[in-house]
Amino acid sequence: MTRWGMLYLTLCLVVLIVQAQNSTVLIHIKLIDGRTGRPMKNEQVGFENHADYREISVRTDKYGIASLNISRDAVILVHNTDGYVNCGDERGGLVHNDFKVSEILATGVVETITQPNHCGKASGVPKPGELVLFVRPWEPGEKI
Repeated sequence: MTRWGMLYLTLCLVVLIVQAQNSTVLIHIKLIDGRTGRPMKNEQVGFENHADYREISVRTDKYGIASLNISRDAVILVHNTDGYVNCGDERGGLVHNDFKVSEILATGVVETITQPNHCGKASGVPKPGELVLFVRPWEPGEKI
């Protein structure tokens, strides 16, 4: 193989690697106690990949933020966990919310609290690359 052929092959390989890396992106999930406005620290975040309903395991840090590397074209489902329930959840029910990673990247998403609102007034400002979720701890006797 000639010198130019080897250089061309190396360049093609580099381009393919860069394209593969660009398909995976980093997003941040902010888990907020909707009653107090404080971050939910060291909590497991309830996520599934919409494509195959595979559980995605991430935890929040001391600031209530979890980081997730995921495909740019993925849709993630957010669900309740043993530690918390969505602010708009019916007593003992399960609220499934789906979010497009491309939208989270482009504009950011602040989850809308639907009725019934068991948290009060909770709000946030969307930031590109960030998903804000409003949750609360389960009340005694509330879990199914």
